[in-house]
This record gives sequence, structure tokens and C-alpha cells, in this order.
Amino acid sequence: MQSHKPQFDFVEMHILHHASEGSLYGLWMIEELAEHGYKLNASQLYPRFHRLHDRGYLDRQDKVVEGKLRKYYRITRDGRSYLRAQKRRLTEFISEALTADELSRALDCRRKREEAQRAMA
Repeated sequence: MQSHKPQFDFVEMHILHHASEGSLYGLWMIEELAEHGYKLNASQLYPRFHRLHDRGYLDRQDKVVEGKLRKYYRITRDGRSYLRAQKRRLTEFISEALTADELSRALDCRRKREEAQRAMA
């Protein structure tokens, strides 16, 4: 039996989602992913940045911040297209994998998180 890499990568989805909202860099992304339960280090994250950049889904801009080179990433037009396609695949999977009650509970949790974020702002 031949093994294939999964065609859906939740970490890449997070990267592209946040890169569609604005520029991001590695340490910030590591911290953001940790809030969602992903425990990654730089050696696990940067190959994903490089792969997305090599595919044309992310642009990279280097800046010196406090004497250190920081790489900022932002989504490209092709990256937005790829993100939309991946969201369609995720939506199809969710509609098959979750019951209506499970989906409703998940959406309720999201609403509560968003309300809490607005209250803190």
C-alpha cells in the first residue's frame, strides 16, 4: 500500500488564515498555534512557511527588529485561492463528520470566544 501525505494540513490552514488578516512571523505563529493546542517549535513551523512560500501562497519580507532579522509572511492571491479551496474541502468534511448538534455546540463556543475577545478590546 502506498502512503501519501494528507492533502489537508491544519497548521497550514492556520498560517494562511492569519496571513490573510495581516503580516505574521514565526514566533507569533508558534504562540498562536499553541493557543489552539498545537505544540510546534521553529524547526517544525518554518518548513511549512518555506513550502507555502515556494508554492507561491505566501510572500516574505525580511525586516530587522531589535537587531535581529525577522521574516514576515503575508498571503498572496494564489494563497487566497488555495485557502478558499481548502475551506471548501474542510466544510465538506465537517458536514459529513459532525452531527447538527455537534456543529451547533462548536459554533456556540466560537460565538462565546468572539464575544469575549470583543469585550477585551
